[in-house]
Amino acid sequence: MSRSVLPTGPVLTAPLLAGLALVGGRYLQATYLRPLPWADRGHFNDLGVLTGIYLVTDIAGRLRWLGQASRLDGLPGRLDGHDRDPAKRAVFACVRVLHLDDLTPTEALNAVEGRCADLLGVRQSMKPRRWPPATNWLSLVA
Repeated sequence: MSRSVLPTGPVLTAPLLAGLALVGGRYLQATYLRPLPWADRGHFNDLGVLTGIYLVTDIAGRLRWLGQASRLDGLPGRLDGHDRDPAKRAVFACVRVLHLDDLTPTEALNAVEGRCADLLGVRQSMKPRRWPPATNWLSLVA
């Protein structure tokens, strides 16, 4: 039986999170950067969040997943998909979200996710996970 290993990223401190608040630029609708228990992730469905960047931490506050959801599959669907993976369900404790406009172009969404990865410094520390490049991030969200 093969075991999935989830890399561990940095503890999401207030200064790291503060840097993320501006990453969405003109597409940012709201920030939900206080940790919401994983079991309560359905709250984002109640808020109507479909598109955004999500950060999942373990019980120690360390980043375990950084991903994106688009209007096509929606945030609740993406999070529920992660919950079906026993390895993720075993370590996922809290989720935070940068809610982006549902009409955020894919290129901008990818750049925002990449910029978050860069600000958090996870490209090297959370291998083998990979994130899109943040090329032209500023021009895409300004």
